[in-house]
Amino acid sequence: MRRLGYDLSMQFSQPSAARAINRLRILNLLASQENLSRAEAARLLKLNKVSTGEIVEALIAEGLVEETGKMVTVNGRRPTALSLKKDARAVLAVDLGTKATSVALSDLGGNLLRFERFPTPHNPKPEELCVQIIKTCLRILKMMKDPASAIGIAVSVPGSLDPSGSVVASAPVWGWKDVPLAEAISKNTGLDVVLEHNVRAMVLGERWFAASQEPSGADASMLYVNWGEHISSAWVADGKVIGEGSQFGHIPLRQTGLCSCGSIGCLETVSAGWAISSMAARITGKEDITVKQACQMLDQYPDLASLLLDAARGMADALVYASAITGCGKIILGGGISSMPDQFFAQLLRRYEDAASVRLSAVSIERTRLGDKAGLLGTAAVALDQFVFRRTMLDQLSRQK
Repeated sequence: MRRLGYDLSMQFSQPSAARAINRLRILNLLASQENLSRAEAARLLKLNKVSTGEIVEALIAEGLVEETGKMVTVNGRRPTALSLKKDARAVLAVDLGTKATSVALSDLGGNLLRFERFPTPHNPKPEELCVQIIKTCLRILKMMKDPASAIGIAVSVPGSLDPSGSVVASAPVWGWKDVPLAEAISKNTGLDVVLEHNVRAMVLGERWFAASQEPSGADASMLYVNWGEHISSAWVADGKVIGEGSQFGHIPLRQTGLCSCGSIGCLETVSAGWAISSMAARITGKEDITVKQACQMLDQYPDLASLLLDAARGMADALVYASAITGCGKIILGGGISSMPDQFFAQLLRRYEDAASVRLSAVSIERTRLGDKAGLLGTAAVALDQFVFRRTMLDQLSRQK
């Protein structure tokens, strides 16, 4: 069991802990800005030059940072440029979806080096899905030039976790309860494993790789909606992800339509992938049609356009309710359905503007910039955060000052 980084339980008042935090600050700075000198790093972080130099030398010795040559200057001594060595370590990201499970190998820069996907069995047993995950992870590790550089695995799950973050407390979509998923994967791969709720992972991926700016201000917050086979959401307020356990997909919208939860007229019966696929199958006479396939058959089956338009408008109506309740300043839509053709997304925006009050109409609504890799990149961000950069911890510390 290996982990790179520092435990959150350390006493930050101790000199060794302060040095550990400064090490992480320098590492994160070099990850975000290439070709900085030691002096520039010290100035940007407001650190002592000698201490900065010592930490940099330690990072170079660890193989995480490298010198990339002399920098160009107008006059004086030319400083040495530093950069993060992105291929020094790697993490595995496992995104458990209700239709498909994706596994990828990521370097320190979030570049997906290897990628595999397999269909998620219908109502999978924990043991069944766990075996497939382990086999896929081991296969990817075996193909690596240096398997020892892999330092951890993150798994995003469509369910809630226990306080330890290592057990799937509940995954209603599969009927799972108290599944020790992290322990099982770790035992069979030899790597540390961290679990995360899938929407929380997607929010972290948005912060790391999409450069999304959360609205500022005392009352500002952001709503992230995972619009896929099922619909879920998380509310981000004061930099913290909360409310991922909300039942956003089950907001009552209509008087008809049996939902998978047993209720009538939930948002999912109109806008979720499973509902769209079911109705598209009746229109086309084709079984197991995906939403992506339906979008490609609009010319052949004009009724599909009405189906997608209704899904977009249903989502818009739900977003009006959500923005009124949360007071959020921004909404980001991720998940496979969010990448629907522009004509339908435009209708979603128009419907929202028509139904929202003047104040709510100022809410920004946009699609994730990460496309169909939002879940996987979010899971990679969880692994990088946990096992290398501890960016979430640093952000929490900065907010406490």
